[in-house]
Amino acid sequence: MGDLLKAGRVAAVRDYLLSEILPDAVDRVNKDFSPGRLVKLPRTLEPLPTAQRELSSYRTRIGTMLEYALSTAIDNALRDKDAAFRLCFVSYHDYPDFVLRDADYLVVLRIEMKSVESQSDEQAARFDAPTARIDPKRDLVLFVAWEWKETKIEGVDVEYPHIYAQVIVEASDLAKERDRRLSGLRGEIRGEEVLVPSTKQGGKLVPDPGNYGKFWRIVPPERWNAIDLSEPVRLFVEFLRQVDQKALRTRMERRTTKKDRKSGGKQGTLPPT
Repeated sequence: MGDLLKAGRVAAVRDYLLSEILPDAVDRVNKDFSPGRLVKLPRTLEPLPTAQRELSSYRTRIGTMLEYALSTAIDNALRDKDAAFRLCFVSYHDYPDFVLRDADYLVVLRIEMKSVESQSDEQAARFDAPTARIDPKRDLVLFVAWEWKETKIEGVDVEYPHIYAQVIVEASDLAKERDRRLSGLRGEIRGEEVLVPSTKQGGKLVPDPGNYGKFWRIVPPERWNAIDLSEPVRLFVEFLRQVDQKALRTRMERRTTKKDRKSGGKQGTLPPT
C-alpha cells in the first residue's frame, strides 16, 4: 500500500482497503468484539430505550463503540500486511476521525467514519465535513451499517450489534455530489458556512438547519441511477441499497414502486448499477 500512497492513487488505496483490509476487520468485530463486549440479553429480559431522545443517544453510543472496535481491527489488519502503517485516532473532536500514519508518524491518509443502524427511521449519519477541509488526495469516508443479531452463546439467548454492510469511498466525490444537491436548491457555501433559501423570507439565504449531508440526502433520489455517477458515488449508492433492504422505511423500493405504478409497469426494486 505504501507505493499507492506515495503515488497519491487514492482510488487504488480505496480498492485495496475494500478488498484486502475491511472484510477481515469487519469479520473480527462481528466474531470477537461485538458478541464478547456488546452482547446483551433479549429485549424481553433486557429492554432497549424507546423514547426518541434515548433511542438517538444509545445508537450514537453503540456507533461510537463500533467505530472504536472497527478502527482497531483495521489497524491490526494493516499491521498484518505492513507494519509501517498505523491507523490512529484524532485526539480532538474534529474532521476527520482517524489518520493513517507512516513509520515517521506523518499523516498519509485521513478517514472519516460513519455508522448507521438498520432500524433507525431517520438514518442520522451525516457527512457534513466542510468542503474546504477535504483533501481529494488523502481523504476517505468509511460507512458501516449494523443491526441487532439474535443468537445463542453457550446455550443462552442473546443479541448484539452486527455489521452487515460497509463501504469506503473518496470524500471529495461525496462532497461534490452533496454540494451539487445544495446548488440545485439554490443554496451556497461561503467559507465553511452552508446557506439555504429561507422558507419564511423569500430570496434570503439562511444557515442550513441541519439537513446538509444527511445520510439519505447526500445523493438525491433522481441521481441514484444517473449514468454520470463517479465510481465512489456509485459504490455509496449501492451501500444505500443494502441499508434500504433492512430499513423500516424502504425509501428506494417505495420510490421505484410508485414510478412503476404511474407508468403501468411491474413493481420492483431499482435496477442494479
